[in-house]
Amino acid sequence: MTDKPDLLQSHTPTKKGWLLFTIYFKVMLFAFTGGMAATPSLIYEITKNHKLMDEEEYLKIIALSSSLPGIIGLNNSILTGYQVAGVFGSFMAAIGTVIPAFISMLIIAIIFRELPQSKLMRGAINGIRAVSVAVLMDAGVRILVRYRKDAFGIALFMFALTLPLFTSISAFYTILLSGLIGILYYSWQHRSKDTTKRGASNG
Repeated sequence: MTDKPDLLQSHTPTKKGWLLFTIYFKVMLFAFTGGMAATPSLIYEITKNHKLMDEEEYLKIIALSSSLPGIIGLNNSILTGYQVAGVFGSFMAAIGTVIPAFISMLIIAIIFRELPQSKLMRGAINGIRAVSVAVLMDAGVRILVRYRKDAFGIALFMFALTLPLFTSISAFYTILLSGLIGILYYSWQHRSKDTTKRGASNG
């Protein structure tokens, strides 16, 4: 079997936009616990099934979308859509992300009074909640394995994991602090490389 052609080259932005809409709509239709729960399915669809970008590039988008303010799933779709098909791709991916949530909320609003008394619904929510932990762990392990050779990344991961667990600092401030540490570290690293290159050229 031959691999599928690279859609970035063989499809127009309009076709890629509609493809992004289909991918995000289909995946988000079953993302009961939020955008992060859909991450493994999105990784497969975008990097493996349709080959719109490589996995390392998409993992960077996942990390960025999780760090930015706002809804993680929507951040993800906007960034991915723009990378693949520009502004139209962002629009179509965002629409594909929002419509399933809108439909779900509409249905819940209609039958809201019946939900608290439904044993079936409570059981379904508890089951989904349990599975979502494993799904989120899968996404975290993928990112950790991809960047396991980066000692600074692993150290920062452990810092961000333990800080909210053992202190009163919330996850929100942990993300901000981790981002600041990352900026300072890589700025220092970049300056050190420039200094080394200048010293080598002068010598």
